[in-house]
Amino acid sequence: MIILKGIGFALLGIGLFVLATYVVMRLWNWLVPSLFNGPRLRFVQALGLFFLARLLFGFGFGRFGHYSYGRPYWHHGRHHHDGHKPNGQQPHNQLKPVVPAPIPEQ
Repeated sequence: MIILKGIGFALLGIGLFVLATYVVMRLWNWLVPSLFNGPRLRFVQALGLFFLARLLFGFGFGRFGHYSYGRPYWHHGRHHHDGHKPNGQQPHNQLKPVVPAPIPEQ
C-alpha cells in the first residue's frame, strides 16, 4: 500500500512538471513571438527553459521559496517577527526616540 502511494505521488509530481512545462511553452509561444519577434519553442526546448529557470531561481521548497523547513520566512535565527530578540532585548538597529533639548530661557 505504501509503495502504491509513493508511485502515485511520483506520477503526480511528474504530471505536474509536464503540465508546468506545457504552460511555459504555451505562454512563451503566445507572448514572445508577437511582442519581441522571438522564436517559437517546442516542448523539449520549453522543458529545458523551465528546468534552467528552476535551477537559477530555486526549486521552491519550503515557505515562499525559502528553505525554511517549517519555520516562518522572517525567522533567520536572530530576531522574531515582532522585532524583539528571543531573550527580550531590543535589536540594535531600531531607532530610538529623540528627546528634544530644553530651550534655554532668556
